[in-house]
Amino acid sequence: MRCDKEAQLSITPACTLELLANYLYSRCSGVRNSELSMYRRRLIETDRPLVSDVLLFIAVQIQLKECTGITDVEMRTKDTEINASSTIMDTSLLVRTLELVALEKLISVRQVMICELHSGRFPVMNEFEALYVYKCGLFEECLEMCRNHVNMLILSDCAVHQLYFAVHPEFISLLDGELSSLFGVVRILHPVWALLVRLCPGYQSISVFTLSLYLMVRCQKKLRKHLFHDSLRLIRFVHSKMIPANNETFVFDRLILKLIYRSVKLYIEGSTRNSHRSTQYRQTLSTVD
Repeated sequence: MRCDKEAQLSITPACTLELLANYLYSRCSGVRNSELSMYRRRLIETDRPLVSDVLLFIAVQIQLKECTGITDVEMRTKDTEINASSTIMDTSLLVRTLELVALEKLISVRQVMICELHSGRFPVMNEFEALYVYKCGLFEECLEMCRNHVNMLILSDCAVHQLYFAVHPEFISLLDGELSSLFGVVRILHPVWALLVRLCPGYQSISVFTLSLYLMVRCQKKLRKHLFHDSLRLIRFVHSKMIPANNETFVFDRLILKLIYRSVKLYIEGSTRNSHRSTQYRQTLSTVD
C-alpha cells in the first residue's frame, strides 16, 4: 500500500467547519427563509470564508427558490402556521453525517502510520476504518476486517500494543452506544476522573484488539451469525491469556471483555428460548391438524 506523507500533511480544509454545519443543518431540516437568513449571517460574519463556503450557500439559496415555486409571503405564512413541536429537527442525521466526515479524515491520517508500522510481527489495523464501515452498516466487511486483525494478533503471539485513546471525549463519541455508556458510568462513579487518568495509564485507553472483539460481536448480532459459542471461547481465551488480571495497563479492556461476554451469553439464552417456543408452537399446530 503506497502512502504519500507529504500529501497528507499538506491537506487544507475544504469548508469552514461552522458553515459546513449550517449547510448540513439546512439539508437535514429542509430549507426555510429563517434558516437561510441565519446561514447568510454566519457567512457574512466569517472572517475569511472559502470559495466552497460561498458555493454551498448559493446551492441552498437556489434550492429554496426552486422548491415547489412557493413565494416568500406564502413561505412565511406557512412557517408561522407550523406547530412548535413539529419545528424541532431530528438532529440524528446531522450528528451521523458529522461523525462519518470526521472518521473519513481520521482514516486518511491513520493510514500513514499503518503503512509505516504494519508487519507480520506487529499487525496494525486502521481502527477508524473499522468504525466507519460499522457505522455505515457494512457489517460483513467490518466483521471480516476485525476477525482478520484478531487472528493475526493471536497467531503472531504479539503483545497488545496498539491503543485507542478513549480518554478524549472526541474519540468516545465515535464509539458505539454501549461503550460510550460504559465510559459515562465510570465517569459518574469516579468524579476524580482527571486524577485517575494522570495516576493510572489503564484509564487512558483501550486496546484496538479489544475494540475489534467488540465490533465482531456486534456485527455477528446484526447479521445473526451462529458463531456465538466460538466467540465465548475466544473472549475467555483473550481475558485469561492475552490480557491477564495482574496487568494494570488494560483496566477498561477487562471491563469491555466482561461486557461482551455477558452480552453474548444473554443473546444465546434468548435465542434458545425463542427457538424452543417456536418448536413448541409448531408441535401444537401439528397436533391440532
